[in-house]
Amino acid sequence: METHLTSTTQAAATEIDGDTHVHPVYLAGSRYTGDFALQPLLDLPDTRAHNDEYGNFYLTTADGRIRIGFIPEQDWDTLWQLAVAPGPFADPQWVASFSDDTPTEIVTAVTTKLADLYRPSEDAWLTERTAGPLEWIAPYAAAGWTAHEVDTGQLTLHSPDALAKVTYSLHALAREDAEQVGQDGRFTIGTVSRTGWYGRFSSGTPSRILDAASAAMLDPAPIPRYRSELGPFSRRTASITPITPPAPTPADLQRAAARARTAPRILQAAPADTGTRLAWTTTTPGPRRR
Repeated sequence: METHLTSTTQAAATEIDGDTHVHPVYLAGSRYTGDFALQPLLDLPDTRAHNDEYGNFYLTTADGRIRIGFIPEQDWDTLWQLAVAPGPFADPQWVASFSDDTPTEIVTAVTTKLADLYRPSEDAWLTERTAGPLEWIAPYAAAGWTAHEVDTGQLTLHSPDALAKVTYSLHALAREDAEQVGQDGRFTIGTVSRTGWYGRFSSGTPSRILDAASAAMLDPAPIPRYRSELGPFSRRTASITPITPPAPTPADLQRAAARARTAPRILQAAPADTGTRLAWTTTTPGPRRR
């Protein structure tokens, strides 16, 4: 899981970054790189970033209010940890965490919205209102997700294919410190199967952050993936369609022909009257016969 970042957002590539289209997004799995989701926060002014000796990557805004870690080398399956606090030494106002197979597009939607909300000289963005249970589940219910059960104090909705779920914890969470470090959450998204993924948001998470996660979760558009990136769960559950390369245009064919005419030749025969071998060969001459 390597992370290679630049200080400015790269221009969008014109080529599709993948050889398959995967649908729905919540079954696509991770791209196993931090670049896409970290870039919106890295683009903020004066962010500080560093790697530890294990290869984990950490980013902090200049005022210490936003902290995010891309942590592939640890003892549990949480790949992403995000905390927003009033100051560098204050307890978090809210936190979010995502497991290692969370679709990258969902994490990116959260970091993109957070970067948009961030105001280093203001406090209002820190204390934006959060969502209640009905507001949280409303976009899912509108998309055809159905209430599964109210069990152990959780309101749960399942996707139409019964492979994903969202929950809202109606009761007081057992341990506040567990919620603060991302081991529990007021709002959760993810797959029904434990072999899939989860995302957790603590109490106090701004409604606009939750809306961004929901919009990405419910996005009907197929997303690109390389087949080699897809894990067993995605291969077993998702709709996977190969991407057919576009047919070459006449201009493409002309450029290819021009490159072929000007390309240097690697193998070139020596003059016929010298009696020598090819100037370049892939074999080693044997011993001369006497």
